[in-house]
Parts: sequence; C-alpha cells; structure tokens
Amino acid sequence: MKVPSRVLIPFLDSLYPRACVSCGEKIQEPLEYGLCWDCRSEVHPITPPWCDTCGMSIAGRVDHAFVCSDCRENPPVYTKARSLYHYEGGVREAIHALKYQRDFSVIPDLARILYAGLRTHLVAGGQVDLCPVPLHAKKQRARGFNQSRELIRYVCRLDRQCRMWSGIRRVKNTESQTHLSKAGRRENVRGAFAPSGRKGSVPDRVVLVDDVMTTGATLEAAARACMNAGVQEVLTLTVARG
Repeated sequence: MKVPSRVLIPFLDSLYPRACVSCGEKIQEPLEYGLCWDCRSEVHPITPPWCDTCGMSIAGRVDHAFVCSDCRENPPVYTKARSLYHYEGGVREAIHALKYQRDFSVIPDLARILYAGLRTHLVAGGQVDLCPVPLHAKKQRARGFNQSRELIRYVCRLDRQCRMWSGIRRVKNTESQTHLSKAGRRENVRGAFAPSGRKGSVPDRVVLVDDVMTTGATLEAAARACMNAGVQEVLTLTVARG
C-alpha cells in the first residue's frame, strides 16, 4: 500500500529529524526541503541591472537595454542566459550537498528556484523543453546521477507543460574547470558536446539547465551542440552564478 507523502514525511521527520544542509539546525517544519526557513530567507537573488544576453550583474544604474562588452565582442550561441542566485550561502551549500554528498533533500528547494526563474525570465507560459547539461559517462558513473537531470525531473513535476529533452551528449571527459582561466575554460570544453543521435523530433527552442554558471563556457559549448542537433533557439538557466 502506498503511503501518501503528507503522512509519510512528518512520520519520518519524527523518527529521523533532518538538519539544514547550510546551518545544521534541525528543520522543524514537516516539509520536503533541505534548507531551513532562515537559510532560505537569507540567500541573495541576482537582480537587475544585468546584461540582457548573459545575465551578468552590472554595478550602478542602467535604465536601458544593455549588453556587456564580452557579449558584444564574442556573441554567444545562446539567445539569453539567466542565473537566479549568487553562488554563496545556503544556495552554495545546497548545490554542494546534492553534487558531492548525494543529499537529494535539497532538490525541491533548487528546482523551485529554477522553475520560478524559468517562468519569470525566460518562458512565461506554455510548453517548454528543458535540456540538462550532460555529464561524461565516466563522471556520471562515478557520481551516480546528473544533478541537472534530477532538477529538471522535479520541475516537470511542478508543471506538466515542462518536459525533458536529452538531445545532446558529452563526448569529451574534460578536466576540472576550477583553476582554469576564462580562455582556458573555453578551450577545455571545445567540442565536449555533440548531438545524441537519438531518433525523434527536435524542438525549435530548448532551455539548457545546469546548477552553476561561472564564465559560461560550458553552457556555450552545450548550446552549440543543441544548435548542431537542429534546435533553432537556445536559452540557458542555472540556479546560481559564481
């Protein structure tokens, strides 16, 4: 017999109290989230002004459409990129807990952030195809899952008009980007993605989804693979920007 989650979650919480992945305090409310209310309220969203193309925050006041110098000099393949929060505090801890500790309790928090950003900044309504940035098969076997895919799965639960499209694959097992320069990151992921070759229709527009955007090199390479697969327009969406 299947036990409803509204009954199961409070019962499990009474047996195994959950701790916030950010501050470590006990989560009092019987919710499915991995962050306590205090840590959820203290994260800092990225707000305008920003570059209309890559979404990078801009200091000062801008009262007109603005495209940063990097996007003017090196226009990206994607049409628009948006990141929802700064890569710090509770959001950073939640992403680390998911990727490196397999703590799936944070997925509802992160997925709801993504969904709000999707409908607010990119696609206001209607059907939308979400494409996870793929991991190389070797890395996915080691980790056991693709965090972008798991976040999309939850977003699709929130809105039945959202669906997953897995039309690209990672063909190059790249080294870590952490200590590379911006130019080094671009070179590192050059040719890292390719169309998956799967049969089926290709959507005209996809939203590439990942957890963190840093320089945008990975998203740019993945967006190019989407275009090579036949997609006409690529938008990108990440939980955070580092």
